[in-house]
Amino acid sequence: MNNQPDITIIVPCYNAATFLPACIGSLKSQTIGMERLQFIFIDDASSDSTLDILKCLESTLPEQVLLLALPENQGQGYARNLALSYALGTYVLYVDADDTIADYAAELLFQHAQALQCDVLEFDFFRQKRPWPSAAAAFEAAPSTYQVTDVVSRQVFCTSVPRYGTICNKLYRRELLAEYGICNAEHLAHEDTLFSQLASLYAARYAYLPIPLYFYRPNPQSTMLKAQSNDLHQFDRLKVQLQFLEECERRGFLRDYYLAIETMFLRTYYMDTLLFICERFTEAPLEQLLEMQRTVQTCFPSWRRNPFLANQQTDLEKLLLSTLDNSFTQEKFQSLKNKVGAVNSSGP
Repeated sequence: MNNQPDITIIVPCYNAATFLPACIGSLKSQTIGMERLQFIFIDDASSDSTLDILKCLESTLPEQVLLLALPENQGQGYARNLALSYALGTYVLYVDADDTIADYAAELLFQHAQALQCDVLEFDFFRQKRPWPSAAAAFEAAPSTYQVTDVVSRQVFCTSVPRYGTICNKLYRRELLAEYGICNAEHLAHEDTLFSQLASLYAARYAYLPIPLYFYRPNPQSTMLKAQSNDLHQFDRLKVQLQFLEECERRGFLRDYYLAIETMFLRTYYMDTLLFICERFTEAPLEQLLEMQRTVQTCFPSWRRNPFLANQQTDLEKLLLSTLDNSFTQEKFQSLKNKVGAVNSSGP
């Protein structure tokens, strides 16, 4: 590739042969033009025909496609981190192998990112298949913007501006990722929460485009959706959040952004995990629940005085945080499950 591409699209692949052709088709249809894109596909030691599909693609588009074939399965976090080290684009977009993007996605995102000089450009996505918005409607939509200028605006940004924690609904400026070593957790599920949280602590210019450009396919074989009830490996989220705290301490963020980090940690480590447990577990995993309570009280004993937590709570968040006051029992867990169900059913 002789010239710097506008966007590098990174696609980690593992046993994705069923859905990969649709993903590739959406990438090859980008109206921005293939010559302005770099594609990095990582085969994570697939046991199906994924690697054969990717080798064929690389042979037909050798100038645009870089294929990295791993000899052993390493997980999405490792695959994404490795691919980023080979990225050449001005911006980086992550796409999962079983998902698709609108054919004008790269063109539209690049146009706005350049005009607004974004570090991060977030956009909407579908979870159920539907027609893409027309190109005319998409290009007419105006992004909202947010600029970080000081410590206070950074904490407001981290706690209330980005809409989703996922990595795949955002365009990132590559130099930001490289300069600050923003990375995914490796060999763990929920790996991209570390990436998204670190990015929010460095991004200065953010924009949000209220147009769905990404179809998140509910693949029952994906890492997240194949988890069965009472699946303990989903507690990887706790390990990822502890890594986040370690990174914040190592990078010196706890001094200036303590309240934001406390808020992000309680939401992701405690509230999101507890909600997941309520929805997926039939009986309380008491060991993990008590560990979660101890960790919050040890790391952030004064969380009740955090104004971001106090002023931004939804009814569901208030309910989940109230459980920190008393140790869990099976009876208390079942009561919480019922209350969570009632709050969810009364929501919009």
